[in-house]
Amino acid sequence: MKYDEKELLIIWLDSFKDIEYKHKRELFDLLVDKTDLKRNIEINRREISAAIGETGYNALVSSANKDYLKDTVDKLAAAGEKAITLCSEYYPELLKAISDPPLALYARGNIELLKTRIFGIVGSRKSLPFSLSIAKDFASTLSDNGFTLVTGTAEGVDAEVLKTALNGGAIISVAAGGLDNIYPSANAALIEKIAKNGLVISEQREDVKPMPYMFPVRNRIIAGLSRGVLVVSGRLKSGTMYTAEYCVEYGRDLFAVPYSVGIESGAGSNELIKRGATLADCPQDILLFYGIDAEKKHEETAFSDTEREIISTLKDGALHIEKIAEKSGKQIYEITSALTVLEIKGVVCKNGINTYGLIRNREI
Repeated sequence: MKYDEKELLIIWLDSFKDIEYKHKRELFDLLVDKTDLKRNIEINRREISAAIGETGYNALVSSANKDYLKDTVDKLAAAGEKAITLCSEYYPELLKAISDPPLALYARGNIELLKTRIFGIVGSRKSLPFSLSIAKDFASTLSDNGFTLVTGTAEGVDAEVLKTALNGGAIISVAAGGLDNIYPSANAALIEKIAKNGLVISEQREDVKPMPYMFPVRNRIIAGLSRGVLVVSGRLKSGTMYTAEYCVEYGRDLFAVPYSVGIESGAGSNELIKRGATLADCPQDILLFYGIDAEKKHEETAFSDTEREIISTLKDGALHIEKIAEKSGKQIYEITSALTVLEIKGVVCKNGINTYGLIRNREI
């Protein structure tokens, strides 16, 4: 990938890991319109040293040469990455408009996705099976209706969204650390698939190990890229709530899935709805919000009499299998096989040990 002079300046500045983001922005503004980089660093020594110290200043001076820059760009290419800088044509306008946009996004995959209509789906790492089914349902429907989905790299909701949208390829995953240090490592293979079929990005260079503070900072990118964000699940204090707060700060559309009282992983979602987030208990709520009239792409599902009785029994909430059998007047072995079929049909899911609930209420 070829870079112009402004892009190269950003790539050069961003290679200094010990310089804070705000100082890199100041240095970019100070040096962007200058031709002789080293000379202009020396001219502005007092101002630069006051910001980043003598050690930082000396590092800039000694590295302001073509060899250092070539080595930096070559390392990007060797890592299979492209740098999408603030000056790049592919840098998303929505992200550029936030208060602290990344100087650069280091990308593996299809950077054309950064120009598409992006929607975020986030949630807890430790979500109930019910929540994961909800995430899959929303991800599938929104993806089918033209949205590029964006989420993190975590287990739970993130992974469910990634796997669901993977086949269509319209999926972006945002990592907290460098792309050679995906966290959790258990998802590294999944993220590699996303890089081949979608897009993986980070504001960190490839070899940077993720630190705890990088995760909430990363979440501003998910919110900043997105036209809107759906919170599938989340505790009152969680990374998901950070993302929601960024959405509010940036003026993005915020949606949340409602939960019954007492479900800890849904408490954050309910709190967001109280604060004004749009309640979304089915994908059509989001599609209608954006004026999209989605037609059903599947045939009406056929149910046996036992399956219909189970669905009717569960309409008031999740139940233990013994309670389902009692209310429906069926034997447990009949209920067990029917529940398995309903899980395959995407109608029910396990909410706990031998406890089942509807993925959503439905007419039969």
